[in-house]
Amino acid sequence: MASLIEPCPFCDSGHLHISHHLLSHSVTCQTCKSTGPHRRKLEDALQEWNHTSKLLRSARTASNVQVHGHLHELEDAVRNLASALRYGPFKHKGATKLELEH
Repeated sequence: MASLIEPCPFCDSGHLHISHHLLSHSVTCQTCKSTGPHRRKLEDALQEWNHTSKLLRSARTASNVQVHGHLHELEDAVRNLASALRYGPFKHKGATKLELEH
């Protein structure tokens, strides 16, 4: 059964990759590197990716501006954390050093 894959729920990119692991499948955005849940069945992985994409797109287009603002804040926080973990602590105006305990 063929399924249409919705765009990335975070960056709205259509540049997606379906990963086939030993016992699971997942969808990964090649633009922002977000990954959907790993599921045994490919159809289940696609269904959950599509469900998340539709929910976040509807939240962005909802008339409730407060929800939209919080969604952007959360997306920015996730991207900043991913960048800090990838490249180390960053320095910019007003930022404090990020310290992680091991």
